[in-house]
Parts: sequence; C-alpha cells; structure tokens
Amino acid sequence: MPVLLIQDGCVHTADARERVVPRGCVLVVDDRIAAVGTAAEVGTAVAALPPDRAAELTVLDASRTAVLPGFVNAHWHETFALRLTGENGLRARSDRADTGGMLSHGGHPHDVSAAFDASADLAGLLTPGEAEAVARYSMWTQLRCGVTTLGDTGSVNRPEALAAAARALGTRCAVSLWTGDAVCEPGSPVPLRTRDTDAVLARTEEIVRMAAADTTGLVRARPSAVYVTNLTDELGAGLAALTERHDLPFVTHVAALRAEAEVMRHHFGRTGLRRLADLGLLTERLMAVHCGFLDDAERELLLASGASITVSPAKYGCTGETVLTETTAITDLRRAGVAVSVSTDGSPLPHPGMVEAMRAAWHGFAERTGDPAEVRPSDALAMATRIPAHGLRWHGIGSIEPGNLADLVLVRTDDWRYLLQPRPLESLLMLGGSPDVDTVLVGGKVVLRDGRATNVDEEAVRSDYLDALESFSSRCLAVDTGPLLRQARRRPAPRRDRRAG
Repeated sequence: MPVLLIQDGCVHTADARERVVPRGCVLVVDDRIAAVGTAAEVGTAVAALPPDRAAELTVLDASRTAVLPGFVNAHWHETFALRLTGENGLRARSDRADTGGMLSHGGHPHDVSAAFDASADLAGLLTPGEAEAVARYSMWTQLRCGVTTLGDTGSVNRPEALAAAARALGTRCAVSLWTGDAVCEPGSPVPLRTRDTDAVLARTEEIVRMAAADTTGLVRARPSAVYVTNLTDELGAGLAALTERHDLPFVTHVAALRAEAEVMRHHFGRTGLRRLADLGLLTERLMAVHCGFLDDAERELLLASGASITVSPAKYGCTGETVLTETTAITDLRRAGVAVSVSTDGSPLPHPGMVEAMRAAWHGFAERTGDPAEVRPSDALAMATRIPAHGLRWHGIGSIEPGNLADLVLVRTDDWRYLLQPRPLESLLMLGGSPDVDTVLVGGKVVLRDGRATNVDEEAVRSDYLDALESFSSRCLAVDTGPLLRQARRRPAPRRDRRAG
C-alpha cells in the first residue's frame, strides 16, 4: 500500500504534545507519515497528492480502532531456545512447590552473575538454521503484540539470526551480543576472568559492521554488557571506545538488585554506576536497565549524564524484583527529568508484552507515589514508544508525526469494554492486553492484519521453531523432547471470528 489513508480512528500521536485526535486520520505515503490530524487537515494533504500518487490511494476504515505508534521494546532478550528446561516448558503442572528465584528477596547477585556467565556461550551451540528458526518465532510473538522495534540486550541466539529474522518479518531490531568476560564468585575477592576480552571486543565490532551493511533500514547495532558484575575494566573501556567511535548507544543492567552494591564494592571497589562513569560508559548513550537501587550521589551522576532508564514493571512481580516499589529512585529521577521507558525483559516463555508493561507502569507508579496522575495512560504510551525510541537513538520512530516512519498499531475498540468510554487507551490498559492488537504497520507495510501475519506463514514459523527446539534441546541440553513436542505439534483449534461486521 504505497499510499494509505487510515481514516476515522482515535489517533494517539504520542508526540511531545501527547496529541489525541478522536476521529483522526493518518496519511501514509510509501514508508512515511505524510499527514496526521482531523479529516479536514489530512484531507488537504490528500488533495495535494500528485495525480499518479492519488491513483494509488487505499483507504483503511479505522472507525472502530485506536491508532497508536508502533511499540518500541528497548530491553528484550531472545531466549526461546531454552524453552524446554525444568524452569520453563518442563515444569510441573502445579505451582504449589514454586519458590523465589535468584532475583527475589533483594536478589542474589553472585547467582545472577554466574547464570549470566554460563549463558554466554549457549548461542554458539545453535546451528545457523536453528538460530534463525528460533529467532523468527520469538520475534514474531513480539510483532504479534504490536512491537515494531526491538532493542536486543543480549540473547541466547546469534545476532546474525536476529537480523535475518527482522528482515524476514519486516520488523526493526537493534542487535547485540550476550557480552561479558568475567564472573563474581562468592569466595573470590576479585572478579574471575572467563573470556578473552580482545575476542569479545572483536566479535562486537564484527556485529557493528554487519549491522552497518544492512540495506533494509530494519537492522542496527547496539553494544551491550549483560550485567556490570560480568564486565572487566578492560572490556568496559573497550566498549566505551567502540560506542564512541561508531556513534552508537549502549545498554547494560545496573543497580538492578538490592544486594548488588555490596557485591560490586567487594569485587570491584565501587558500585556499578560509579564503575560505568569511571569507564566512560555513563553518557547520554547509556540506557540503564532497571537501575532502581542507586544512592543519592549516583542519582546525581545519572541525572547529569543525560542517560536514560528502562524498567520492566509487568515482569517484576513474577520474579520478586522490587525495582519500582522498594526505593524512590525511578520516580525521583523521572520527576527530575530523566527519560524513563518501559520494556518487557525476556523469558523463554511468552510473557507480558508492552500493553501489560504500560498498565503496570500506570498502576505501579501511582501505588509508589500515591498519585494516580504520576503516570497517566498517555504517559505510559510515551514510555512504550517515543521515549525508548530516543533511548535507542533510532530517530524517526516512536510517534505519529509527519516525516516519521509509518510504524503503527491498530487496536479494536468496539466491544463491551469501550462502551461510553471516551478514552479508549485507558480501557485498553485497564481491561485489554497484547492479544487485542489487530493491525500492525512497519514502514507503511501491513505486517499484521486481523491478528494474523500478512507476509509470513505463521504455521511454518511455528513448525520450524519446534523442529529447531527439538534438535537443539536434545543435542545440547540432553532433554527428552518427544512427548511435549508431539503435543505441541498438534494443530491449534481454529481461531474464532472476532465479531460480525
């Protein structure tokens, strides 16, 4: 659809003015938004189209939908290769024996550091074919939930596979590595080096060059460190030089757990954020993940740096993390002007998406502060679109504005939840969820319509994933995949029609 008029939807632009147009229109020409506003405002732009472009015009009736910018999930880990483990797909049916994990009760940084270090080499065990099949399915689940841009923060997959999957699906992705070269063990006074730092930096540079050679506009690179506990000074300094040399953003988990500061002082002599500052990584390029456990001096450092923060509030309750509820760091910094976005984090199983993250931010910030207007639904939308786009340094996405890329999400708003509700976004966050996403455009191309992918065979994507999961799990994880995957390969029940008319 080279020229598309989206007509009569409730348009939430998520621009700096948080403009809402109740019966709005959006004109898309090729991959860009040409006009947005009332029918009269956009009608003027339509009338000004050259005759050859006007002849290409297609109209999409959006009168029963909310029109939102594509979601930007700037903190995401692709880990779907690990689905068949005792902590995921092979868990017992009953949850009565469940206990808190390594992130609960303030967190166990030594365990997290060890787990992250052990995960670093798993991506290399996937064959290229397995890696692409897993990436396509995992990234499709994000696209199905309205995410048009992903920020990889280290994955159990190959960056080349993530890039190939993004091109196949027609979605955007900033790729990275599961980057670290050390581990903090309880009995050691210093971090133990586990990898050759020069090799890690060389591999990172290779990924940067691979992304720079992309001609589709869908793939970029964003260097990362999986956790400040897994980063030697040499690696940190090398990553700082690399990101400056290539003018790239940087992302890492820091100040994520209550017990982290003590562990960092023991092994490195200073806290995580102070280390990032000393290494040259605490700049406006930094997106700090979680970042809830900062002392007063660290808050001042972060505020002065121009760095941004991303939090994953829909995931914290599931893991026992208390990033938003135990301290006032995030709310204080947001009030002071720090850009705070929401994201989903990662899991081998489908988990709360960006709609759920927005709802958790709306409610969670209100509970933290006692002020229901601390984060309004429109603020939560900006935290899932415009703000993370800026943190990714991916200009031209994240809001519905003329000149921006036409990344759009349409949500149906014509059932009982929206009756006599003048604010459909509020109803979506209160009573809706990721499955309500109906239509998704990336760069003006419709990649999801009526909840179904338009440019890939979903059944083939699913089947290829199960084949890859079976071969990887049996070969590398020593998992008996037979019974569970036989059940999973049964075709799902036919999808019910959404509604008549």
